[in-house]
Formats: sequence, structure tokens, C-alpha cells
Amino acid sequence: MASKQLDNSSASRPKKSSRSSVSEKETLDATNLNAGKMSLSDYAQLTKEELIKLGDKINEATDKGMNLAHEIAEDVHKFTKNATELTRLKIDLHNLKEERDNLFALMGEQLRNLYRTDKLSRIKSRMKADFIRLDELEALIKEKEKLISRISL
Repeated sequence: MASKQLDNSSASRPKKSSRSSVSEKETLDATNLNAGKMSLSDYAQLTKEELIKLGDKINEATDKGMNLAHEIAEDVHKFTKNATELTRLKIDLHNLKEERDNLFALMGEQLRNLYRTDKLSRIKSRMKADFIRLDELEALIKEKEKLISRISL
């Protein structure tokens, strides 16, 4: 009889299962949801969206940087072009002034020689070409100076 009682007492106890009927994934999902956490796939999707936004911001910053670099390059090109033109004009102006000064010296020498030989009455005919060239040089010098004044760096 004692053996029957043992059998009855073991029969009245519920059997413990080695495996739960709820899977581990479902348990983790339920735990994360209960704790206010998101699932791994939701987290991955959110991360992906944030990375896309970051990439868009990087692209926008790159575009702005490229536009700024392009504007700077245009400004440098314009400055260089103006500086080159200004330098060329100043060299031309210097050469014209040098030629004028040489002509002045030559004309002064001729005038002195005419004075010494007492032939000043022939000045106009002997120096006519020099006076014409002197007027041309003065006009060219004024023109170059006007062009130089228009160029700004």
C-alpha cells in the first residue's frame, strides 16, 4: 500500500517540461518591447535611415564646398588675367615713355646744334618728323594710362 501511495503522490504532481512552449526569440522580443526597447531589425532600419540622412548632409556639404572652390578659382583666374593685362600695359607704357625721353634727348641735341650753328630758323622743317612722332607718343602714353586706370585688382 505504501507503494501505491507513492505512485498516487507522484501522479498528482505536474510534470516539468524541459522545453518551454514559447521560443527564445519570442521571449527576447517580448522582453525588449516590455522594457521599451526596439527589436534588432527596427534598430537596423533606424540606423540605416540615420546613415542615409548623414550621407545626404555630407553630399550637401561637398556640393557647397565644390561651388565655393569653383568661385574661388574663377576669382583667381580673373585676378590673374587682370594682373597679366595690367603688367603688359605697364611694360608698354614704360617702353613708350622711354622712347619719348630718348626722342626728347635727340631733339634737344639737334636744337643745341642748330643754336650753335645759328640755324634756328630751320627748326620747323628739320624737326617736323620728330614733333609728329613726339605727339604720337604722347597720345599713346595717355591711351595706355587710361587703360591702366580701368583695370582693378
